Amino acid sequence: MAKLNIGLVKSVAVIGGGPCGAATIKALLKEAAFSKIVGFERRAGTGGLWNYYDSNKGPEPTKVPSTDPHRLDSISPIRLASDKYVWPSAIYELMDTNVPYHIMEYSGFPFPKNSPLFPTKQQVLEYIQEYSKEVEPYIHFGTNVVSVKFRPDETHRWQVTYRKVCDATAGGLKESPDHPDQTEEFDAVLVASGHYELPYVPEKPGLADWALKFPGSVSHSKNYRHPRQFENLDGNLVVVGNSASGSDLAYQLASYLNRKVYKSARSKSMLPGGSSDYIITVPDIASFEPETKSIRFQDGTVVENVAHIIFATGFLRHYPFLDEINSSQTPIVTDGLRLHGLYKQCVSYNFPGLALIATPRYVLPTRLSETQAIWLAKIFQGQLELPSIEEMKQDELRTVELMGDSPKFHNLFYPDDVRYAKELNNQIYSTPDWDSKLAPVEWNERDMQYRASATAMKEAYIRYRELNNGERVTDVDALRQGVEFELEPVDEEVLKL
Repeated sequence: MAKLNIGLVKSVAVIGGGPCGAATIKALLKEAAFSKIVGFERRAGTGGLWNYYDSNKGPEPTKVPSTDPHRLDSISPIRLASDKYVWPSAIYELMDTNVPYHIMEYSGFPFPKNSPLFPTKQQVLEYIQEYSKEVEPYIHFGTNVVSVKFRPDETHRWQVTYRKVCDATAGGLKESPDHPDQTEEFDAVLVASGHYELPYVPEKPGLADWALKFPGSVSHSKNYRHPRQFENLDGNLVVVGNSASGSDLAYQLASYLNRKVYKSARSKSMLPGGSSDYIITVPDIASFEPETKSIRFQDGTVVENVAHIIFATGFLRHYPFLDEINSSQTPIVTDGLRLHGLYKQCVSYNFPGLALIATPRYVLPTRLSETQAIWLAKIFQGQLELPSIEEMKQDELRTVELMGDSPKFHNLFYPDDVRYAKELNNQIYSTPDWDSKLAPVEWNERDMQYRASATAMKEAYIRYRELNNGERVTDVDALRQGVEFELEPVDEEVLKL
């Protein structure tokens, strides 16, 4: 059976200098086997999407529907001053994490003592920035990668072309003779730029006409910053989506504004969220009816006088610098709902030396990116052997059969996420020159119990804050003294892996 010919890798490009990019670079450095490691980050520093920026004081509209993963017109930076740009992200002002900090930690790098059980966005940013200091010299900041091309017949397999983020390049979006594009060659490319960039807004009957008739009345959770944006709206507010962001946004809006918020949910949420008597849960949307400014839902319910709709419907998989690959016979991105041609949702079996970091949903990206990077380093050094191309294809097909050819393909809920991480960890431990200095984060019993109990813990944490004037509790024992809830048992089978 055919094998993937990656060869011995000596030079690696890492696209993205956020939480996953920093972890990837640090893991490669610890391997001490690569002559060239270069990171590319379009922001001015580390932290990635955790860099919060309040880009608009009112509701910021979204182009709808948004179903094309190859569009570029909706992704652009905001110019703050001469040659200074920021990229707004999905982080909002009142965001806390959805999981306790214990299971977010990088290997050997704990959160500061007395951190809240569920840290704020600023505390997470500071933690990631502190962790990333060691790798900053290896990252080209203020640099936008514009293309990654596979060249198997040349000396080096990969050509990475990038440009400076400045006024002359319109924030890195256009070529400029004053700052010409540059190209470097690498043996391997690791994409660690995340998948929370391009909003996904599904097509719904009447939505396009609604957006034309009521411009600015439709937005996406990526553009949400604070309930204050919606204080002066005259009419009903509808949040579409029942996952983490949809539940959190509906709760924030209802609690802060003390007004009804309609939350459209297709299914029961698997993630934590606060509850409020002001939140009215309705089914999936059947149609928008702009002539009456109403929305009709699948059960026939109609909400009239709708002032604003927030789609908390996720993101499209979007990697514009991979356009050449995506226009080939074996694209990685097609409709943007799931990625194709990846073994273990990580290694490309069609393009040797290409891997995408932390693509699964509902995982702990900090932990997973470290584990995947160490695993890839062992593969690149010939210490771990990948299965045949046919076996890797079959592995992907089994996931399609189990999860569907849809966004759910990438879902890794507990305990599947722990099982996945332990499988890679055990392969790493099997290498002949295993060095404990490269140890990925291990899932111990406490961590698995916190992972299993994350939803119950976060819901208890929200209740605790409501009962104690916003106080942020710092440990599980104190939380259980203030709010009654049960910790879930661990999956014994996965614990023994």
